[in-house]
Amino acid sequence: MRLPVLEVKEELLRALGPEGVRRVLLKAPTGSGKSTVVPKVLLEEGGMEGMIVVVQPRRIAARMLAEYVAGLCGSRVGELVGYAVRFEKTYSERTQLVYVTDGVLQRWLAEGELEGVSCVLFDEFHERRLASDLALGRVLDLQEKRADLRVGVMSATLEVAGLEEFLEPCVLLESEGRRYPVEVSYAGAAERKRNRFGRMEEEVVWERVGRVLKEELGVLFGGQERGELLFAGKNAGFRQGAESNMLEACAPRVLVFLPGAFEIRKTVDLLERASFANGWEVCPLYSGLNPAGQRAAVRREGGPRIIVATNVAETSITIDGVRLVVDSGVARQARFDVRRGIDSLTVEKISRAAAEQRAGRAGRTGPGKCVRLWSEGEHGRRLAFELPEVARVDLAAAVGSWPAGGGAAGRGSRWLEGPEEEALGRAEKLLEDLGATGDGVVTEAGRVMAGFPLHPRMAALLLRSAGLRSDDDIESGLQSRAPDLDCVAEACFAAAVLQGEGIWDKRAGKLRERFVEEGDWSDFEADWRAVSVARENGFRVEGCKALGIQAKNAREAWQTFEQLCRMAKGRGLAVDRVRFEWNGEALARAVLAAFRDRVGVRLSEATLACRLVGKRRGKLEETSVARQGWVFVACEVTEVEGKEMVTHLRSCARVEKEWLEELFTTDGAEWDEATKKVVARKRVMFGDLVVEQEEGGELNRELAGEILAEQVLAGKAQLKNWDGSVERWIARVNFLAGTMPELEMPAIGEEDRKFVVAQVCEGAVSLKEVKNREVKPVLGEFLSEMQKASLESYAPEKMSLANGVNSRVNYKEGEEPWIEEKVQRLYGVKETPELPGGQALVVKICAPNQRPWQVTKDLEGFWQSGFGQMKKDLAGRYPKHDWGGSGG
Repeated sequence: MRLPVLEVKEELLRALGPEGVRRVLLKAPTGSGKSTVVPKVLLEEGGMEGMIVVVQPRRIAARMLAEYVAGLCGSRVGELVGYAVRFEKTYSERTQLVYVTDGVLQRWLAEGELEGVSCVLFDEFHERRLASDLALGRVLDLQEKRADLRVGVMSATLEVAGLEEFLEPCVLLESEGRRYPVEVSYAGAAERKRNRFGRMEEEVVWERVGRVLKEELGVLFGGQERGELLFAGKNAGFRQGAESNMLEACAPRVLVFLPGAFEIRKTVDLLERASFANGWEVCPLYSGLNPAGQRAAVRREGGPRIIVATNVAETSITIDGVRLVVDSGVARQARFDVRRGIDSLTVEKISRAAAEQRAGRAGRTGPGKCVRLWSEGEHGRRLAFELPEVARVDLAAAVGSWPAGGGAAGRGSRWLEGPEEEALGRAEKLLEDLGATGDGVVTEAGRVMAGFPLHPRMAALLLRSAGLRSDDDIESGLQSRAPDLDCVAEACFAAAVLQGEGIWDKRAGKLRERFVEEGDWSDFEADWRAVSVARENGFRVEGCKALGIQAKNAREAWQTFEQLCRMAKGRGLAVDRVRFEWNGEALARAVLAAFRDRVGVRLSEATLACRLVGKRRGKLEETSVARQGWVFVACEVTEVEGKEMVTHLRSCARVEKEWLEELFTTDGAEWDEATKKVVARKRVMFGDLVVEQEEGGELNRELAGEILAEQVLAGKAQLKNWDGSVERWIARVNFLAGTMPELEMPAIGEEDRKFVVAQVCEGAVSLKEVKNREVKPVLGEFLSEMQKASLESYAPEKMSLANGVNSRVNYKEGEEPWIEEKVQRLYGVKETPELPGGQALVVKICAPNQRPWQVTKDLEGFWQSGFGQMKKDLAGRYPKHDWGGSGG
C-alpha cells in the first residue's frame, strides 16, 4: 500500500526516533493515511517499546479505526490493535496500538503518568476539543520528565503557526497527498415559498437536499438503471501497480452533510420515497446510531449508496467511492452561556476549513463534485477555522478532572489557548460550591471526585448519595455517613443517564407517561423502569421503539450504571442495597446538593413555564414529575434551537421547600403591574428566586411612596405637574449654582430629582393618587428665602429689552441662557442683552416664520453685517413685515 503520507515516513521515524526531537506536527489531507498508516508504521518500524496511543475526538472513529487497522495487521480487534472509549475497552496486556477518545486519555492522565505508553498521537486536532487541548498540555508536561515519551499532533486542516510554537521544539511535516479535482458549486440561499397557511417561509434543508440530488444524480450518473452504474473513475482505476486493493474503485457513494439526527431522518424518509433515488441505498450516519448501522453506512461492499451524515463524516472515518458531496454548511454546535449558566445546542455555520474538509471527501479516490447550499459570497465571510471548545463550553469538567493527578487545571495549566477569565471563574466557583475546593486548595472530597470519570456535579452526586457531606466524613470513612441519604445505586443510575445521550426517543411524547407513577420524586424513576423493561426484552430495537425508548442508549445507560456501581463500590461507597427498592427522596436530596444552582419553581399549575435561580426561565417536559410539585431542581438546562429557541428543563427532581438552605423572607411592599398599585407582599426567597409569596397585610406607606417614585422615574407614569416650568426652574437654579458660586445656590442633580419625586409620592399607594399632585412646593423647599430672591434677581424668567419688549429668558441644562425673538421685535436693541449678573445672553434672531435665522452673542455685529443679508433674502418672501428698522 502506497498512501500519500508515506512520503514523509523517513522524516517521521527520524523525528520520533531516539535521536529526534520526539515531537511531530503532521499536516496531511483526509484520505492520506495519517489515522491508519502513521500508527501502523510506528508500530512496525518505530522501535517503540511501549504502547502507542492514538487519540480521537469521537467514539465512532476510535472504534472503526481500530477495527480497520487491526484488519490491516492481520489480527482481530482487541489483540495487537484495540480501542478504549468511555466505559468500553477492547484491548489487553498484549495490545501495542490502542485508539482512545480524548476523554479516556484525560482519565488515564488523572490516574498516573501513562506508564507503559511510548507514544501519544493526537489525531484530527483541528477540531480543538477542550479535552484534547488539556490532554496535550499534560502530555507535554510528562514528556519533560520522561525521555522515552513521544508526541505527535496530526490534522488535515490546521493553523500550524501557533501550534508549532506551542510544541517547540518539534518537526513540522506536511504531506500534500493524492488530491483529485473537486468541482465546487454554490446553490445559493434557501428559496422562500408560501406554506399552507399562506405565510412565507424558507425551504427546509431536506427539501433542498432532495432538489439538488434529483438534479445531480441525473447529471453525474444519468442513463444508468437501478444501480448498474458506471463512472469514469471505475475503469480508470485507482490501483497503483501491485498496491493494495484498498483503493480499488467501489460502487459510487454520495455523502450528504446535515446538522443533526432529526434532519437526517427527514432526508432519509424523503429519499426512500423519491423515484430519482431508485437503485440507491440510503444510510444514515451519526454518533448516536448503533454500531451496526454505522458500519453499514461506511462498508465498501454493496451497490450505489447515499450516506446522510452529521459532521462525524468530515474526518477520521474512511468512506470510499464518494463522488458527490452535498453540504448543508451547518452543524449543531454545543455552547455554554457563562452568564446564564445554560448549555445551548444551536445550528451554526461551519468554517471555511470545515467546508474544505467536507468537499475533500469527494476527491479522495477520483474526481468529484461538491454542492454547497449557500452562496459563494457568504462563503468568503465565514470564519477561517472553527472556534476552539475552550472558548465555548463549560470548563467545570476540565478544571475538576485534574486534582487526582496532583494538581488543578486552570491557572497553572499549560493551555494552547487560555480560557476567558469569566468562564474559568465560573468553573472554579462551581467546584467550590460542590466542596471540591476550599480557599483555592483542592479538598479531600475534590480528590475523590476527580477519581470518577464524571463531571464534577455527578461525582458530587455520588458522594452525597452515600451520605458523605464533608472532608471529615470522607477521612473518617463510611461510619459517619448519613443513612437517610443512602442511595448510591440510584445516584449511579442517574449519573449514567445524565452522562449518556438520553434514553427516550425525541418522538416518544406521552409514551413516557406509562413509566411515570404518582409519588415519584424524580424523572430518573421513570427512566429506571424504562431501562429495566428494555433490558428484560434484550434491548431489541423494535420492542423499545414501540415504547418510545432508544434501545442503543438504554443499553449504554445500563452498562454505564453497572460500571459506575462497581467503581463506587471499589471506592468504598455502599451499593449493595437492593436496587429495586428505589430511595427516591434520598436521591432527590442528593441531586439538590449537586445542582443547587438549578433550583426552579413553576409559574402556575396550568403551564410548563418555570423560573430558575439566576433569573432564568425554561420549559418542563410534559411528563416530568416536577409537575407533581412546586419546587424542583433541573439537572439538564439546555437551550435548543428549532423553529424557535427553547430552554428545556429535563431530568428533574421534586424538592421540598424546607430542604433549601439559605432561604430568607422579604416582608414589605411591592409594585403590582396588573393593578398599577403598591401592595403588601411577603416572599420566601432562595437567592434571587421567589419560592413562595403571599399577598396582604399592613402596607408600609413610606416604602410604598418610594416604590411609586421608582415607577415614575422608570417612565411607567407621569406627574402631570412636573412640566416645562419645573424643568426651567431647575435649570435656573443650576445655572446660578455654576456661574455665581458666591450665592451658595444648591445644584439639583439626579439624586435630588429622585428625592423630589419620592416626596411627591409620599403616603400614596397608586399612580392615580399622585398623578395630579403639585411639584413646585416640594422643589421650593430646596431654597431659602434669600436664595429664592437671588433666583428671581439673577436668573429671571423674563427681562425687559432696551426697546421695551418683554422677552422670556430660556434656561436648559448644559446650555447657555438665551432669548428667542423675531428680528422686528429686536429693532432698537443695539447691544447684546445681559442678565443682572453680567452674563451675556445668546440671541436667537428669528425670521417671520419663527425659525432662527442667526444665533449670536454679538448683536451689534449682526446689525452691521448680518441684517442686510437677512433683509435681502427674506423681504421679498415676507413683504408685509417691517424691514425698515435696525439696531441703530
